[in-house]
Amino acid sequence: MTKNNISVEEAGRQVNRSAFDDGLVDIFIASLLLMWAIAPYLSVYIGDFWSSAIFLPFWGVLFLVLYWIHKTWIRPRAGIVKYGPVRKKRMTAFTVIMLILNIAFLILGFVAFFMPAGTGFTRILPITIMLVISFSLAGYFLDVPRFYAYGLLWAGGFFAGEWLYQNYGFAHHGYPVVFGTLSILILLVGVYKLITFIRRNPLPDEDPVAWEANNG
Repeated sequence: MTKNNISVEEAGRQVNRSAFDDGLVDIFIASLLLMWAIAPYLSVYIGDFWSSAIFLPFWGVLFLVLYWIHKTWIRPRAGIVKYGPVRKKRMTAFTVIMLILNIAFLILGFVAFFMPAGTGFTRILPITIMLVISFSLAGYFLDVPRFYAYGLLWAGGFFAGEWLYQNYGFAHHGYPVVFGTLSILILLVGVYKLITFIRRNPLPDEDPVAWEANNG
């Protein structure tokens, strides 16, 4: 990082982005997408609720594995990001907004459960709006531009799957094909970023450096 050639604000943003440049978040997002590819098949045998709930232990184990990778392989190479006052306020605002949104989405989910479901593209419109809003806020507050793309791809996957279902008769509204493909693509991005990060950042001889992101 050449501090003489960039502003302090941009330096803070670069430090913050580096916290999400190891590919671990991408791998976890790919695992979430995988549910939409496999759950439709499981719902035939165990119902809609359990076909989704069955993934919770899987996500829990995966989270622990990714945390171990971060602690063992990433942190010694990248150091520890310590947020300054400006960045802390930004992260606090992001946390509060996401909490409010999640509560609102949960309420809407209960309302939708007790109301007649829509058909076709109107049925998937609410969840696509939620995804675009959530990923856009994450991309903005965390300064990670690819989160915008992930939100659009995830939301667009529902429309693509519905289009394949209506026009070509793809099973389960096309979700296994569309979200299976997206999951593999994002997983490849995550694995590539993880391998690249490890190769470009050899283990230091001294203790990890604590970077402070004060601005942005």
